[in-house]
Amino acid sequence: MEETKKFDKEKIIEFFKKHYKKIIAGVLAVIVLVVSCVLLFQCNSAPRIEDIYDRMVYLIESSQDVNALIYGCGLPVWEDDSEYVQFMHVYYGLDPAEHYEIVMPNAKYLSVQQMKDDIEKIYSKEYLDEVIYPAIFDGFAISDSVGGSVVGVARYYEEGFYLWQSKEFRVTPYEGMRIYDFSTMKVQSLGKKDRCVVTVDSWLEDTPENVENVEILIALQDGQWYLDNFIV
Repeated sequence: MEETKKFDKEKIIEFFKKHYKKIIAGVLAVIVLVVSCVLLFQCNSAPRIEDIYDRMVYLIESSQDVNALIYGCGLPVWEDDSEYVQFMHVYYGLDPAEHYEIVMPNAKYLSVQQMKDDIEKIYSKEYLDEVIYPAIFDGFAISDSVGGSVVGVARYYEEGFYLWQSKEFRVTPYEGMRIYDFSTMKVQSLGKKDRCVVTVDSWLEDTPENVENVEILIALQDGQWYLDNFIV
């Protein structure tokens, strides 16, 4: 029995000496594969909610202010029949624009750049360039199903040292202030390292019984998370 064990041990040692390079290479390959899988999972996994909680609270709360600029009530303006506009017309020959009104000098923003500075703290560059900026600063034209096109004028533009606001956005589409329960926030992975979805319970201030779970797309940009879709 002892001779058999000794023989088996010698065979194992001999086998290892003969194939040790292949054995080591195989072990290393397994280690590399395991490490690669772990790193790949980490790169493509969504962040933990505790890691982005403060950032999400900031983005959601701050977005309500800039959203008023984008699709909400906008900025205070001089009406065409106001004394100020009449004064500018008589003394400076400044005629009221057909589709625009002059923003009042006591408004929070008096230039396009001032608005962009705050909006760019909230929304991703890609979403701004593709959706928001064409709608509020550039204007747009969209082809319809019958060969025509739908044209949207820019909401704001600067001319003659003044900031002008479109008359087409006088009424806010919002139904009321939206409340968010940040304790319900959860992260859903999209299988990408730079994008994920955050869900959170929300309701309108006047109807707290109508709770809905909203999805907010966020994008990683320059090491920081930004909103990648419009939320009210």
